[in-house]
Amino acid sequence: MKRSLKFGFEIVMEKASTPRPVAVRVQEKKPQAQASPPPFKYMADALCGLSMIRLNPNLQCPVSNPDHSADFCDEAWKSLDPHWELWNRASDRVQALSRDARKFDAKDAANFEKWFTDTLHSAFTADGVKLHALAELVDAINDLETRKDSPLLYNFGLKFSPAFIDRLHSLYSFLFHLRSVVAVDWNAHVDDPSHEAVKVDSITDYLPKADYVVNDALLYWQFKKLSHPFVAGRQSDVKVEKLLIEPLYQAFRTTSHNACHLIDHLPESFLKKMGPADLEEALYLVQMDWLLGSEAGLLFRIREELYGLQNGYEKIFWYDMHPRAAKKAFNLSLSFAISDKDLHSGVDAA
Repeated sequence: MKRSLKFGFEIVMEKASTPRPVAVRVQEKKPQAQASPPPFKYMADALCGLSMIRLNPNLQCPVSNPDHSADFCDEAWKSLDPHWELWNRASDRVQALSRDARKFDAKDAANFEKWFTDTLHSAFTADGVKLHALAELVDAINDLETRKDSPLLYNFGLKFSPAFIDRLHSLYSFLFHLRSVVAVDWNAHVDDPSHEAVKVDSITDYLPKADYVVNDALLYWQFKKLSHPFVAGRQSDVKVEKLLIEPLYQAFRTTSHNACHLIDHLPESFLKKMGPADLEEALYLVQMDWLLGSEAGLLFRIREELYGLQNGYEKIFWYDMHPRAAKKAFNLSLSFAISDKDLHSGVDAA
């Protein structure tokens, strides 16, 4: 039997000069066949809807073929979401790095899972999601980060249960593709796309200068190697460390914060086994693996998307956005239809 899903939803927008979604809700009526076109080229509308269904099993969504809609929705999302595929590709490399990483306290992680899940449930209703209610998730993430003084940035030691990781993937997919849909609408109404259009990128939206971090990280690593002989096991050099070495460490942490976190979170065995040329490439790839294939990287991306909802996308992602004259609030109405053939059509990554 051919499986298919038709789904309609609307994004409620705030009255503002820049796009600010405040809620997402399903359409009250079941979308008609002629009103359910194929998804956008990069599947942003379909993935936003599919991830919302995965996040809220009690969603009263008028989808077709309800007997197998849940299974088909799950399979469709895993087949179409590019970030899920990237996670699976990077996971083995991340696991190798995490074996020697400083582990995050398991009890704190479990408490965080409960707090995060309860907060997420409170934001979802039978007809959609209240986006402002997701703001408390930022507090939960920040509390997790500061509880043991273990920043998310380049952290490979944070581990969650498989069920919770799956929920985080659905939430990130919902938030990322929600922003993508907003970008599609915004770009459809600009006068000059070459100057006024906004973009959505899975890498540079979160790590805008990964190559710069590599250069700073190489300098910091060389400094750590050269400074070690001056202080290792020599009581007479305590004064030298205090007067000379420690101020230089502090200078690196102040001016090259991201680079220091990258080096300090990586096992020394990993750093020592490569020459300068190989290490340069490895440090860049490690950043990508952390962002796309680690629990901390996933939480980091979610928090950035939540910051965008709270403060405005233009303050977090779209710095060059040209504001328009504020008009009355409006809704973006979307509907789409997908079937088994869409799951194997080789859709381009978002």
